[in-house]
Amino acid sequence: MQQIQWQDRFCIGVEEIDQAHHKLFTIVDKILDLYVEKHEDKFACVEGIKYFKAYAIQHFAQEEAYMRQIGYPGYLAHKQIHDRMKKETLPALERALYASNFSIEAVQRFIGVCIGWLTGHIVIEDRAITGTNAGEFPRVQLDDEASVVQGIILYPLREMFDTSAQWIGAFSPRDTIVDGQYYELVYRARQEKGLRIILVIGEPLLLRAAGRMFGIEFYARNEIVRFAMQEIVQNVVQRAAVSFGKAPNLYQLERDRFFEREEFLQLFQEQPPQYSLLFRVEEACFALCIDLLPAPDSPAV
Repeated sequence: MQQIQWQDRFCIGVEEIDQAHHKLFTIVDKILDLYVEKHEDKFACVEGIKYFKAYAIQHFAQEEAYMRQIGYPGYLAHKQIHDRMKKETLPALERALYASNFSIEAVQRFIGVCIGWLTGHIVIEDRAITGTNAGEFPRVQLDDEASVVQGIILYPLREMFDTSAQWIGAFSPRDTIVDGQYYELVYRARQEKGLRIILVIGEPLLLRAAGRMFGIEFYARNEIVRFAMQEIVQNVVQRAAVSFGKAPNLYQLERDRFFEREEFLQLFQEQPPQYSLLFRVEEACFALCIDLLPAPDSPAV
């Protein structure tokens, strides 16, 4: 039986907040156990999801009160992230659940999004409250590739996956990534250039990364893995926005998809991305291709 494991590295050092985070993980684990693993009565799943939403909202208020109490300078940006989860993400997940009559896939999506969001939010945003991470992200310049890679990509990867990722250099389609999975995410922002991110990662590394985040072992890509990765990338995008002096909720995910290598090669040939970065994690490699897209009212180049 799969079981989502709480990990001590998620503690930020404030007892009431750590207890709340632990409880949120426990609620999601119970939903996974009762409905996805054991396929028990839908009623238990419905009630569990309602409970998660109510408890999450209660926790956000508790955490915001703590930030105000200590005069945390990042309070407003942090609250914006809470508000988006509370007012947009959770209601959208609920609508999808009811529209599908609580299908296994929709419940897996709920689990993936919630744990992905919690993991990224705790180790990046919440640990910043007490200074238990390596410090705030530096502001970076677009023309300083090393600064972009170190501050916006490597830092959150190391924090979230508790592993040492190394930047090797530029990625080329000639570089071989065994069992490569091609995952595209497109983000949009009003009056701003859009953002396209393509993650090229071997399936074993993808499953291992998800397993570290959840504390469980995955044997195949499923909706939990997909939406957990989506939330991790969203967190990186939010931090990138802050690093460039923008609001953390500036970029909204417009679409995402897995697609085939042949299409990726065609895209790469037609318009090489602005950033093509190759990384190593232990014995495996993965790549990130990042493109700025025209603003909504801008003519195509």
